[in-house]
Amino acid sequence: MSNKEPQNNNNIIFLWVQNLVGTGTRFYINLLISLTGGVLYSFGIWPSTIALAVFGVVSPLLFTLCLYAILRAVNNPIAQVYFPKAFTNLRSNALMMIADMVIIIILATLIHVDIIDYLLVRLLQTVIFPSLMLFMLRVLYVNITNPKE
Repeated sequence: MSNKEPQNNNNIIFLWVQNLVGTGTRFYINLLISLTGGVLYSFGIWPSTIALAVFGVVSPLLFTLCLYAILRAVNNPIAQVYFPKAFTNLRSNALMMIADMVIIIILATLIHVDIIDYLLVRLLQTVIFPSLMLFMLRVLYVNITNPKE
C-alpha cells in the first residue's frame, strides 16, 4: 500500500480491495472474469449451480462487503470526500450491508428454484450488479489512495 494511505486502512478488507481493484490490470482482469462467468451463466451456456453460486452469490457478497467497508473509511475531510452518515455510521452501514446481502441471497435462491429465472434477472444478478460494484470499488480505492492535495 502506498504511503499516502491512512494507517487505519491496513486491514484484511482493504487488502482484498487492493487485490481486486488496486491496479488497472487487476481491475480489468477481475471485471473480465466476472463478466465472462456471468454472461456464460445468464445465457445458459454454463447452466451450473456452481456458476450461480460463484458469480451470483459469492462474488457479489464479497464485493458488497468490500464496498461498504471502504465507504466507511472514505469519508475523509482531508480528501474532501463526504458521504451521507448512513454510509459512514458503523451501525447503519452494517444494517444496509446486511440488507443488500440478504437481497443478493434471496435473488440467487429464487433464480436457482426457477421462480424468477428470467434472462434480465440473471443478467442483473451475475453481470450488472457485480460489474457496477467493481467500478464503484475502483473509484473509491483510487480516491483513498490518491487523495486531493
